[in-house]
Amino acid sequence: MFLLGIIIYLLSYKLNIATGQSVAQQCLTEQIRNNNVNNNVPVQQNQVPQNPEGVTLAAFESICRNYREYINCFETRLPRSQNPADRFLQLVFTRHNMENAYEGLCTLDLPTLRDNIRCLLSTPEVRRCYNVFNQGVNEVVNLENRNTVPRLRLEELACNVSVNRYRCETAVYAFCNSRVGQIMQDFFFAGVTSDCRAQTGAFSRYTQLFNGSTKNQTSFWITVLATMLFIFQWKRTSF
Repeated sequence: MFLLGIIIYLLSYKLNIATGQSVAQQCLTEQIRNNNVNNNVPVQQNQVPQNPEGVTLAAFESICRNYREYINCFETRLPRSQNPADRFLQLVFTRHNMENAYEGLCTLDLPTLRDNIRCLLSTPEVRRCYNVFNQGVNEVVNLENRNTVPRLRLEELACNVSVNRYRCETAVYAFCNSRVGQIMQDFFFAGVTSDCRAQTGAFSRYTQLFNGSTKNQTSFWITVLATMLFIFQWKRTSF
């Protein structure tokens, strides 16, 4: 499911294709380009970077300059999307927790990530995390299609699938750089609700600092960024 989205996303960089993109892909590309326009970047330079390091840094920097605009893009478009990946994100969406996660990342730890960006791009082991996650997403979406499982139960399953993935990823990042691993753990787990953290034993420093939400949902935003990181790693090995 995600592989098709990754291919479309990479093609969109080179061919400016918009059709078929997930909401995550649309909003990220527009955020980068809009920031370039607002910062008076010349037209010939107003494009998404082509190398993995540049793409990743541009994404972090663009989102952190105005993450509420980025959130608004998702919040507006996500309910109308029929993209399979977006349907999973619809199931786990909440805005408040995502704001806490990005506030922590952007105000406290972005410089550290900037200095260690290669750590996030040089860990092929993380693909195993995505393979397991992709299976879990497909199972949840298939259950939703059958209309036999209550939504609350689907949200609980989505919480488990997401947290298992984040634990797998942060273990890989921590092996590369312990500080980066801690930052990504704080970021990922700030995006789940107190119920999900209690259910799974997850903890985030950002939640303690920025008063995380108590709504009974998990944030789809952290999944978006994690997927974005995988996209950049895939591009690094394919181009």
